[in-house]
Amino acid sequence: MAQNRSSRSAFPVRFENERTRELLRAVALHQRVSMNQLAEQMIERELEVMALGIEGTLSRAIELLRSYRGLGRAEAWDEFAEAEGLPEPVPTHRRLRETDDPYGVARVFEAGA
Repeated sequence: MAQNRSSRSAFPVRFENERTRELLRAVALHQRVSMNQLAEQMIERELEVMALGIEGTLSRAIELLRSYRGLGRAEAWDEFAEAEGLPEPVPTHRRLRETDDPYGVARVFEAGA
């Protein structure tokens, strides 16, 4: 008897809302199809719609990434190379007065000098 069973996979559905099951039964009877067949058809349609939405979102993300990588890339490398050629540490144009540094950031860097 086990040999006669279908090889299709089974997915038991538990309805949280009994009204959903009642509507599924009523529509299946009206369309003269099984509840399983109707549920599968409806799930397939909904999944197709959702998959198209996800595909659209991913396509837009890819396009944004492509445009991001392409803009200003050469200029950014030029600026990086130019900055690498500057002497270390970069000389300052003026010394800060203690009152210009209320959080004591300059003192941290002067401690190692």
